[in-house]
Amino acid sequence: MLKRLFGNYLVEKGKLTSDQLSTMLPVKEDFKAGVEIVAIVTKVMTSSAVLELLKNMNKESEHFGETAVNQGLISDYKLDEMIAYQSNGFMKFIHLLVDKEYISYDTIGHVLDEFQQKNGFSDVQLSALIHDDLEQCINIFVPLKSPRLKDLVMTLVQTLRRLIDRDVYLEKAYTAHSIQLDKYACQMIVGDMRIKFYISAPGNGLLAIANHFTGDTYDTVTEDALDSVGEFINCVSGLFATNMSYDNVSVDMNSPEYSMEGPFISNETLYVIPLHANGYDFRAVFEVYQ
Repeated sequence: MLKRLFGNYLVEKGKLTSDQLSTMLPVKEDFKAGVEIVAIVTKVMTSSAVLELLKNMNKESEHFGETAVNQGLISDYKLDEMIAYQSNGFMKFIHLLVDKEYISYDTIGHVLDEFQQKNGFSDVQLSALIHDDLEQCINIFVPLKSPRLKDLVMTLVQTLRRLIDRDVYLEKAYTAHSIQLDKYACQMIVGDMRIKFYISAPGNGLLAIANHFTGDTYDTVTEDALDSVGEFINCVSGLFATNMSYDNVSVDMNSPEYSMEGPFISNETLYVIPLHANGYDFRAVFEVYQ
């Protein structure tokens, strides 16, 4: 999630283009970030200290981490921690940005600080985003009091990441009492809780899901494409119902519905979650019945 958020920030700053960002994601699984990158991002070492060590060490015969330990710059324990971070998705993304010269060693910390301040993330929140702690990430963008509704959002985002786009990301959710929907698919969740679960977007936004869920490819959003989105919602609802059953909460679902024309919905409790995947924008809307 943080890779896209930070990448978009760099696009806004003119440090790379949207096309350049798209070619970098998803980051290859077998790629590892350099320990020197981890050292800067985690603030174990300053960028100037990292650059000084890189300048003076023999890159042919010496490893950065071991050299830093031998020179007393970090402990063995810290080195072990940093090695564990080498497979972290965000660390790998930063390494690629440096390799492609979109940012430099001496600007990593400064640009990250600017990004953090612009978005109002606390140190704890930024750490959660870097660690890709999904539960905490969702709490940042979707601060819900209802634990069951949180579970539904968690199931939605997990399923999007697994089946639709590994780098899906959210914007701040908000509440509303009424909203005009665009093209949509939806499903009524019934039983011990009653929620109508919509996914909606104008134009071709729902191709974000339709073109990646069933294997079919659509040039524009059609009724068949919306049917695919409805099946995706059904998949999410089914996983959610299974999770709820472990807590003895009985949840069932009505058949999915969809339409090329969205309704105007009005309810005391509407939660709207802006989402972005595969280059498209869409939103999940939860209409909660008390």
